[in-house]
Amino acid sequence: MAPLKDMEDVGVLVQLPSEYRLLREHGFSKFIVSPGHVSDEEIGFWDSTGHPTFLASLDEVAYSLRTEAPTISVRIDSLDSGKPGIKYGELGRLAALLKEYERDLTGLEVYCGSGNTLDEMVGIVEQVMSIYREYFPTARSINFAGGHGFDYDAWDETEKHFDWHSYFRALAEAARRQSIPEDVTFLFEPARDVLADAGALLLSVERSVISTPVSNILVTNGCRMLMPSAQLRDRNHNVAFLDAGMKEVTTGSTTTAAVRGRTILRNDYILPGEVEVPDSIDASSFMVILDVGAYCATQHMEFLNVPPAAEVLVTPDGSAHLITKAGDDLDKWRNVLADKRALVA
Repeated sequence: MAPLKDMEDVGVLVQLPSEYRLLREHGFSKFIVSPGHVSDEEIGFWDSTGHPTFLASLDEVAYSLRTEAPTISVRIDSLDSGKPGIKYGELGRLAALLKEYERDLTGLEVYCGSGNTLDEMVGIVEQVMSIYREYFPTARSINFAGGHGFDYDAWDETEKHFDWHSYFRALAEAARRQSIPEDVTFLFEPARDVLADAGALLLSVERSVISTPVSNILVTNGCRMLMPSAQLRDRNHNVAFLDAGMKEVTTGSTTTAAVRGRTILRNDYILPGEVEVPDSIDASSFMVILDVGAYCATQHMEFLNVPPAAEVLVTPDGSAHLITKAGDDLDKWRNVLADKRALVA
């Protein structure tokens, strides 16, 4: 994340005080806070930081109003889902509550789900601006949040990424048509599209494909806990296979197999579908799962004590540095190294 630290108008969304304190130690200074449901004590902590904090219930807003919080921002659940956020049916009550205390809303953030197409995101823009105009026309910022889709099935970089140019053109046109004041700040949370293809997960293959009457299985030393969203969101990542010398295997016949993780869990399959495994792949080989930068070890679950993976940073000149150690047998946390370590053959 260091390259983002000094970029103008780029900050970090945090959910927990511990994340905030750690990032401050590493020199980050621009934040927005979207914590889900929180206690009064935690609201007080975020108020003391001065960063925009998107509250997720009328009760939390009422507490902030009673305590004369310096700013009031809210998270709106546009899907009326089980996610934290003020629901559509509560917007009128929220507006009345603000009026009672003679306060204006500082900013509104709208949750709209993940993996949306360009057309869906443009529709959400119209929806968010309508909320702004009808209920909170004096708010100083609109956070359009995330949801910008990344195509995990695509190979070409121009096909993988969200069409930001078309999106911003549509947003500008909608803002003019709906008369959104020019001094209203627009915020976005594009981390998935920015980071998705910035990482790959390297797995050891434990043995040749196991063929059973039920299925063909490729056994690896990975675990679905390292990247649970692949299964939860049915994301079929592109993969590559490497031989013992770390050269990509691109020729020869293949066998279709499911990719198995290292635990005894029945559903410890790393990817939701099956992959074509070259018949030459055996216990000396490796498998690479592409485009895992948006989660991978960052979503490691504290479950069955599967230790977090080591992470390697590869710079544009091709040099590699270890930046987090692999966890030991008792370790549930990523071991962030104080200084990166160069890896040599």
